[in-house]
Amino acid sequence: MRALLFATLLALALPAAAQPALKAVQVAESAAGLMQPHDAAFSPDGTLIYLTDMANSRIVVLEAMTLKLAGSFGKGELSYPHDAEFDRAGRLLVADTGNDRIAIYEVRGAQARLAGELGGLSGPEGVGVAPDGRVFVTNTRSATLSVFRDGKLVQTTGRYGNGEGEFANPHDVDVAADGSVYVVDSGNNRVQVFDAALKPRPGFGPAYRLNQPKYLAMDGERIWLADEFNHRILLLDSSHKLLGVLGTGQRGRGANAFHKPEAVMARGQHVWVIDTYNDRVVLLRVEP
Repeated sequence: MRALLFATLLALALPAAAQPALKAVQVAESAAGLMQPHDAAFSPDGTLIYLTDMANSRIVVLEAMTLKLAGSFGKGELSYPHDAEFDRAGRLLVADTGNDRIAIYEVRGAQARLAGELGGLSGPEGVGVAPDGRVFVTNTRSATLSVFRDGKLVQTTGRYGNGEGEFANPHDVDVAADGSVYVVDSGNNRVQVFDAALKPRPGFGPAYRLNQPKYLAMDGERIWLADEFNHRILLLDSSHKLLGVLGTGQRGRGANAFHKPEAVMARGQHVWVIDTYNDRVVLLRVEP
């Protein structure tokens, strides 16, 4: 009996022990004044990142490759924003969670003008834009996914639960180049995947023992995922096979140590970790 118990414990430990660690070198860090930053979007030209500085209820604009402050906006207009994404017209869509809307900004560098909104939402924490222009929004309070086309709500799907197409505290939503929709179903510790018509496809989660995953990023054929309560970042291929891990699995602060990171961005060898509860953004160069 004791041998069987030991074998069972060993088997349970193997996936964590077998995780391939990625080697990373810290390039830059930005922490001054940030309070629980959540997610960010690259500017269309890739030179800036627009960061949701959640507890400060604003957007912070940073130079992408140095993380030097370029400016900020949204104070007094936003309430606990969580996510940001550019639409096909070059406008910044902000999941303005406390105001139950997607705030739409026309931006030029660090200057921005509130130009509109998408309403009828319930604690939106994720926003994604499809190749066909549709906008997808996760509603954390109602456990649903809303779909907008040309500024109009055209579909709401899902409900609270743990079945296929059901959600618990859904956070991020992102859309791959082929139209596949990825929803980070945080409360169920998984990522659900749907085709462009929102029919379910194979997702992932249990095999990697996710613990409250939050936001993901697409980088070509690769997927990066912030696994918040495991204090780590996962890298997967397009078939959802684990390629590597950043983070020790324990709370820390360094090039390879994080405290409940909620989001990640990536471009080639460079990875930006939104290290939420260390109140910082860190730029890493991941070694091949």
